[in-house]
Amino acid sequence: MDGSGSNPSMNHLDISLPDLEPLLEGRLELLRTLAASMQISSGALLRNDAEAIARGAAHQAELCRQWSCLETELRRKAAKVDSVGGSHSRSEPAEHGEMAGQSENVEQALRSSKLHAEWEALGKRIRYLARVHYSLLRHLERSLAVLHRVVESCAPTYTPDMRLLRRETLPNDLGNGARAGSGE
Repeated sequence: MDGSGSNPSMNHLDISLPDLEPLLEGRLELLRTLAASMQISSGALLRNDAEAIARGAAHQAELCRQWSCLETELRRKAAKVDSVGGSHSRSEPAEHGEMAGQSENVEQALRSSKLHAEWEALGKRIRYLARVHYSLLRHLERSLAVLHRVVESCAPTYTPDMRLLRRETLPNDLGNGARAGSGE
């Protein structure tokens, strides 16, 4: 899911756009959803909201699973179109005439150009959000490392030595120890 314009499968799939357009639209919708999910997760990372971070990661993992299924379907359908000899729109009946064929080719080229432009824009946005996530995660990692060092340095100060505690103040005998120590 790199979203780059140099993706050979995207360029190859543009050849038979009418047959694959629903799947290509589905792929773009998945990318839109992924970008939105990553944007929401960035906010969760900024707020250190562990529950929202986990939900976002699970949602993004599900989107990646859906992406894999969609890509498999695209490859299968593209192979089928290739084996038949291309798109059905290429072998138009003669009664449509040459002008109708040119008009459809122009419309197909415009749709293809629009899809490709959106593909590029979404790829750029997702790469940017991935860099933001990486930066935020590195910041959280450094913050947790500092916190861990502070806790480790304070541990000897705040951890009581169990040998020095009197029997009546131990937590499991607290109720009995209070009565035993009162002298009654």
